[in-house]
Amino acid sequence: MSLTQSLLEKTIELSNVDVTYTNTSDFNFIDTLDTNCNAIVLEATVIYFEIKNIPILLKTGKRLAARIYKIYYNSLQEICKETGGYFSCYSPYSFLMIYPKHHYNVSYVVDVAIKTATLFCTTLREPIEKHSHISFSMGIDHGNILGTKTISNDKFPQMVWFSPDIEKARTIAKECQRPFFVGLSGTVYHHLDDSLKRTSKRILGIKKEVDIWNRVAYEFDNVKKHLYQTNFQKPFEED
Repeated sequence: MSLTQSLLEKTIELSNVDVTYTNTSDFNFIDTLDTNCNAIVLEATVIYFEIKNIPILLKTGKRLAARIYKIYYNSLQEICKETGGYFSCYSPYSFLMIYPKHHYNVSYVVDVAIKTATLFCTTLREPIEKHSHISFSMGIDHGNILGTKTISNDKFPQMVWFSPDIEKARTIAKECQRPFFVGLSGTVYHHLDDSLKRTSKRILGIKKEVDIWNRVAYEFDNVKKHLYQTNFQKPFEED
């Protein structure tokens, strides 16, 4: 069979079938998917992690960009493993960390994001900045996301994720500039525990509660909204 005929038959097959999906909070359900039109839907909080200086590093040298990508890749994959999230590559300079609502509320995920940013800016800063300056941001949103498998290999399933909430998280990450490494949608911010909204500081010798988030206007899908960003630090070791 020629390539043209093979692609025609596959295209006809896919165009005549509806995508079936299963609502689940169990990542193991991914193993039941194949590369046909089936998928899973999760209600989840998503961290979109973007390495901001990859495009600049590519001009310096592809090997340097690849090194920095691998450093972030390995660290974030391990963080996801330890914190119960699902890790996925999203682009040559970004990743997704996905936490189903059934197991993790938004406060837990935001706490993970703040600790992750702190880890990169403290413990991991020196070995990274040996090669390049720290330049990343995280955007966080919550909603229903749909994932479908693109490689039928149970040992390394490649998932593609679709959701306006991922796009909003991506937009928020792009809006956040150093020193603000973590940004939230309004939906996420308004569902945070009070312990993640404020901290105690001494101002002129007086202990006061202050908000750790900076409110910023931005535009998503031609609609003006507000995001909340922070450079507050909190190490993993506090647990």
